[in-house]
Order: sequence, then C-alpha cells, then structure tokens
Amino acid sequence: MENRNLTSMRHGRSKATAAIVIAATSLALVGMLIPEAAFAQVSVRSWGMGGTGVATARGLDAVNYNPANLAFSEGFTVGLAAAAVDVHNNSLSLDRYNEITGTYLDTEAKDKLLNDIPDAGFQMDANVSASVFGLQSGNFALSFNALGNGSGNLDKDYFDLVLFGNELDETVDFSNTSGEGYAMGSAALSYGGVIMSGEQSKLSVGVSAKYLYGAYEMHVQDAYGSLNTTMDEISGEAYVSTVTSDGGQGYGVDLGLAYQTAGGWNLGMSMENLYTTVTWDSNVELNEYRVDASGINALNDDLDNAVTRTDTTYVADSYSTSLPQQLRFGAANRFGAFDVAFDYVQGFEDRGVTSTTPRFHVGTEWWLTGIIQPRVGLSVGGVAGTGASAGLGLKLGYWRVDLAAVSRGELDPNQTKGLAFAMGTSLVF
Repeated sequence: MENRNLTSMRHGRSKATAAIVIAATSLALVGMLIPEAAFAQVSVRSWGMGGTGVATARGLDAVNYNPANLAFSEGFTVGLAAAAVDVHNNSLSLDRYNEITGTYLDTEAKDKLLNDIPDAGFQMDANVSASVFGLQSGNFALSFNALGNGSGNLDKDYFDLVLFGNELDETVDFSNTSGEGYAMGSAALSYGGVIMSGEQSKLSVGVSAKYLYGAYEMHVQDAYGSLNTTMDEISGEAYVSTVTSDGGQGYGVDLGLAYQTAGGWNLGMSMENLYTTVTWDSNVELNEYRVDASGINALNDDLDNAVTRTDTTYVADSYSTSLPQQLRFGAANRFGAFDVAFDYVQGFEDRGVTSTTPRFHVGTEWWLTGIIQPRVGLSVGGVAGTGASAGLGLKLGYWRVDLAAVSRGELDPNQTKGLAFAMGTSLVF
C-alpha cells in the first residue's frame, strides 16, 4: 500500500510539474518565435561598419539612419533587394551551447547553467528585415520594406524548475515572463535639404514619412505562474493572456539633422520613430490559457481532476501600438584611404532591441581599390552587449553588392550570444 501511494504521489507530481512547465513555456515562446526588424532600406554597409551610419549613410542608406544626409547624396540609386537576420540572447554563448548539447548534466553542470541566466530571466530577440525595392534621386528617396519584431523573456525560476524539478518545501515563481511581436510592411517617402550654407559648411534637415501596413501583432497582456511542493501536497498555477490581430495600418515619422564642416567632418543627429501609431482592427482576439493544480498527494486518487486546463478565446476591441523611439548622434571623417565613423544611440524604453542603456558604435571602411571596400566595426552597450562586425562592399560598374556579419555579446566568436547576417544589392548611377 505504501509503494502504491508513493507511486501515485510521484505520478501526480510529474503530471502537475509537466502541466505547469508547458504553460510557463507558452508564456514567452509565442513572442520569441515572431521575427523582429528595423525600418527602411536595410543598410548593409552600416552593419559592416559596426552599426554606424548617422553621419556616413548616403543614398538609400540615409533613409534608415538619417534622412538629412539625402541633402548630400548625389546621383540615382535603385535598391534591388536587401535582407538582414539578427538573433541573440542574454545568457548562452555558442561555446556553452555546444558544451551542454547532447550531454549528461550533473548537479555541478546544472548549477553552472543556471548561473549563466541573469536574475531578470532568459531574454531572446529575433530580428528579420527585407528591403524589396527602393529609389533615390538626389534629395528624395522612396523605399518599400518588409519587417517584423519579436522578443520574449522567460523567468529564471522556470529553468530552476526544469533543471532541478519541484523540490520539497520550495516555491518556484515564473511571473517575470513576457513576449511580443509584429510583422509589417512599410513605404517611406524621404527628403533632405540644406537649410544653412556657409563658405565651407552646410547644415541640412531631413524627414521620412512612413505608411505602415500591419500583417500581424501579438503581445502578452498578463502572465504569471508558480508551483509549490510540500510534504502534504503539490499545488500550482500558470496563466497567460495574449492579444492578437492579423491586420492594421498606421503612420510614422523620422527626423534628422546633418552638418558638414570645413575640416571634412560629417556630424549627424536623428530621431527614429519620432511619432508612430498603428491601429490593429482586423480579427482582434483575446486568448486566455490557464493551468491549475491542487490537492495532489498520495491519498488523492482522482489526479485527472486535480489538474485542470482551460483555453478560451474571445473577440476583442481594436487597439493601437507604437514603435520604440531611438535618438542617434554620429560623427565621421576620412583619414587617407579610411572612412572612420562613431555613433551613439539612446533608446527611451526597454523593448526588444531598443534599450535605455546607451549603445556605442565605431567602424571603418577601407577604400582599398575602386572595386573592393573592406569594413570592420565594434559596438558596446544596449541589449546586445559587446559585438564585432565585418563587411565587404563590391563595386562592379553600376552594380553594388554588400555583405556583413555581426557577432553579439562578446568579441570572441566562441563566446558570442548571437549572430547577424545581412546582404544587399543595388544599382548606383
């Protein structure tokens, strides 16, 4: 009889734990799986130069970093196609991932893995953007793009539960869990013009007006959960409510300033998403998922009723969202065959890849020949932490090809916590 009760207790404990774990996972992964991106024409050149671009971007690249630089852009550019993918997390490096994959984890290894995760939880951001077409002629630019955004956070207690199980006299709480994501298309009309001109200096202002077409949006409205194990019983709960929509539209505005000095310096300042609003009004739904476990012990033979799950969907009202604002400052100059640039980026909220923690970028481009331009760069701060980048530009007559690769989290490739790749092609006349 004692063995039967012990078996029932273990079965109930496993069933309750599994139900809570499944619910906890769903709290954030739904947000992590949606791609995220930046607006406007993908600037692969800037990616290769460590993310700099406020003072150096010209042509269609200026749309993304500083529309005021269109005042200093010459000729005619046709953006054929560009794409960028960026995935990173705040906890696991490539080395650690390879170390634990497919191996048995003893207590020491589990403790080490748990210590890799910050107290704020495991955060993952995934970014994807694509420029489908763009035109730039002198001071004007028109660009069409596809983009998305997705980020999620899993409470550290969730990993404690997965690694060590629900131990006696312990309560795990995974309420610090969140997720959001969107997918959009955009069309941006941009202009930059000189407003003040000296003998050897110029000041310009620029603006990008964006029409936003929303394809999908999801955000976690509320999420909490806990699991408590005592000698008498196992009890716990997990709850998540998400709001989703599969259509909407809105508008946005970016502003920029650019200044060229007599000494060859280029200075820039831009406000990304100075104003944005997207109204989501197509097929809006509120989804609620709940798991409750209570009274599970060796004396309870009705385990099916001890663990209950509900999954409910309601029709919801339309709602509006905005995109996070970022302020950028930059400076650049040419020293011999090298273009050198520096950017400072300040976000106004902690959301996705935007952070209130400042981020610094530095990069250079070597004009090796008229055909090949190697690029390298570094960045520190913000959500992604320290990173290094490398890029290459090819000029084949009117045809341009740009490539870039970026590491996230550390300079050592084995310690990187994320990777990003970008490539693009255009015609420049």
